[in-house]
Amino acid sequence: MGAVFDLVMVLFEPTAVFERVRERPRFLAPYVALAVLQVVIALLMLPYTRPVMEAAMAQAMQARGATGAPPNAGAFAYLGVVAQPIILILLLLIGTAVVWVMASLFGGEGKFGTLLSVVTYSSITFGLQLLVTLLVLVVRGAENIQSPADLQPALGLDLLAPETKGFVGGLLKGVNPFSIVGYWLTGIGVSVTHRLPRSTGYAIAAAAFVVMLIVGASLAMLGPGNR
Repeated sequence: MGAVFDLVMVLFEPTAVFERVRERPRFLAPYVALAVLQVVIALLMLPYTRPVMEAAMAQAMQARGATGAPPNAGAFAYLGVVAQPIILILLLLIGTAVVWVMASLFGGEGKFGTLLSVVTYSSITFGLQLLVTLLVLVVRGAENIQSPADLQPALGLDLLAPETKGFVGGLLKGVNPFSIVGYWLTGIGVSVTHRLPRSTGYAIAAAAFVVMLIVGASLAMLGPGNR
C-alpha cells in the first residue's frame, strides 16, 4: 500500500517519494492504481461520451450516403474504457523512453526501470486532469455536450484561444497546470534518483516536455474537427 500511497504523497513530498524510488524502483502498484483511476473516470464519463459518439457515427454515415442502423456506439464506448490500461502503459513507456534519451544526453547513463517509476508517479497529475475534466462535464450537463471538442474543456493556454484547432491548438492544450506540475515532478524525480543537480533534472524534464508536447500536438491534428 505504501507504493500506492506515494502516488498522493508525491504531490506534497516529491523528494522523499523519489528517494524511496531510488532505493527501490516501483512500477506495478502505482500503474495499477492509475489504471483503475482512469477506468473509473472513463466509466463515469460514458453518459457524456456515448451520445457524442452516436452523433458522430450517424453524421459519418449520412456523409457517406449509407443507410440502415448506425454502429453500436455503446460497444465502442466500452471498448474505450477497457483499453484505458493499455493506452496508459503505452503512454508511460513512450514518456519514459523520451526521458531516458534526454537523461542519457544531459546527465550520463539513464536507468530505464527507475525512470519508468519516476514517470509513473509523476503521471498522477494526468489522472487529476481527467478528474477535473469529468467535473467540468458534470457541471455543464450532458445536454450541453454536443461534439468531441466539448469532451475536452480548455484547461490550459487554450483558454486564451479556444477556437484554435490543429497543431497550434494541440500545443496550447498541452500546456496546462497539470502537465507543468507533472514535468516539474519528473525533473525532481530524475535529479533525486540519478543523483544529478536539480537544474539538470529540470533541463531533462523540460526537453522531454517539449518533445512530448510536439508529439501530442501532431496527434491532435488527427482528431475530428482539428485538421
